Amino acid sequence: MLSALNPVPHSDSLPQPPADAASASAGGHDGKRVANPEVIFAEDLCKGCELCIFVCPTKVLKIDTSRVNRRGYYPAIVYNLAECSGCGSCAKICPDSVITVRR
Repeated sequence: MLSALNPVPHSDSLPQPPADAASASAGGHDGKRVANPEVIFAEDLCKGCELCIFVCPTKVLKIDTSRVNRRGYYPAIVYNLAECSGCGSCAKICPDSVITVRR
């Protein structure tokens, strides 16, 4: 229920997923792997916000603290592409659209 003082709906009034929905479906990840996905970062534009790292269901991204990009940030990188599912969650959440996933 919304009110003038609290415009955020209570969790009990939010739509809930069906009981049989896959629990691993974060950002479109349905547990299926895409053969040889390609993940491309425009590393010089990355601000290192780590949102991509948090949403990655296979945890194949990390911040590269060994170097700084042109903008002065540590960029995110893929460190284990063989484990990437190709779901695209990282590209969807990136606020600066620096990630491209090709399936």
